[in-house]
Amino acid sequence: MIIDRHLIRQVAMPCLMVAAVLLIIFVGFSLSRFLNQADAGLLNTAEVARLTLLKVLIALEVLLPIALFFGLMLGLGKLHNDSEIYAMQASGMSETRMIRPVVLMAVLLALCIAVLSVYVRPWAYAVTYEMLSIAEASSDIDRIKAGQFYLSNSSEDGSASNTDAKTGLGQDRAIFIEKIVKDQDLEGIFIRTRKSAELQVISAATGVFTARPQADFHTLELENARLFKQVVDGPDLFASIGHFNLKVKNEQPEPPGYKAKSVESSILRHSVDPGDSAEYQWRVSTPISTLLLALLAIPLSRSKPRHGRYAKLLLALLVYAAYYNLIGINRTWVEQQTTSSIWWTPGLLLLVVVFSYVPWSTVEFALRRPSREQV
Repeated sequence: MIIDRHLIRQVAMPCLMVAAVLLIIFVGFSLSRFLNQADAGLLNTAEVARLTLLKVLIALEVLLPIALFFGLMLGLGKLHNDSEIYAMQASGMSETRMIRPVVLMAVLLALCIAVLSVYVRPWAYAVTYEMLSIAEASSDIDRIKAGQFYLSNSSEDGSASNTDAKTGLGQDRAIFIEKIVKDQDLEGIFIRTRKSAELQVISAATGVFTARPQADFHTLELENARLFKQVVDGPDLFASIGHFNLKVKNEQPEPPGYKAKSVESSILRHSVDPGDSAEYQWRVSTPISTLLLALLAIPLSRSKPRHGRYAKLLLALLVYAAYYNLIGINRTWVEQQTTSSIWWTPGLLLLVVVFSYVPWSTVEFALRRPSREQV
């Protein structure tokens, strides 16, 4: 029907614009985080792009409900402000008939968000954790960039420690390469290695790096190397070596471990762990919240002609912020076993939606009518 297409077009365009703005902001934020890691030599360009895409897929379950909620507020508010809604009502069309295509669009989007939340979210988190684990294991000398120090935080058994890479405290190796001539030819090499109380410093004018000649190590061949070694129970050692072959351990990626965000929903559903329960309830509640917020946006967008289409946007923003803060706090309570369910929050929103559809003017008139008849 022409009116249905017109209504969908009027609300779909604001939804798309809000979604586009939110996506641009989120992509910029994610890129800034991953580019900082790439600048430190922890990620390459392809990994930054892939991780950003995965983050966007995860964030869509939150960004799309926001876009739908405020898009409906803007689109329907414009129709009210331009008196189109009142013209349709004057022609005999009920409000229920008018909002039917809008509700259908909201239901379809809620189903898409359900797929994103229940299936795409755990897959994206699993791939992200795996990529970061591999990047951490391979972030040693094979990822170093020219002209900057790189601090490696490997422990004696080769496993990654939790030491802060920014401060350098407890690091066992610092590497600096002044210039990379080709993929493997290096100039101006400095390597400082600390093991317990012992210190070793190696410097060389040139060298050749060979990545993984064997599966468990790299090789770094230095020409005219100078070595200084400080030990606890003996004299310091100074040496000049014409050809020095250094083996660098190739760290193997550690399994990411159990993380509820990356576990399939079918497994979380039968888990008794409070963290798993909170994660599963969040996934299921997301499409329900989307639909409830969309239904709430319809009465919130009502305004009288010439009152302005943005008159209730501040109220809508407060309602949205209050709801998502409440459901986030409730999710934390489930994880801490303070409560067992987050469903009272969507239930509260459902009550708000029901009350917003009650024709209070009709109810008030009906209550006043008996008193008038008695007079």
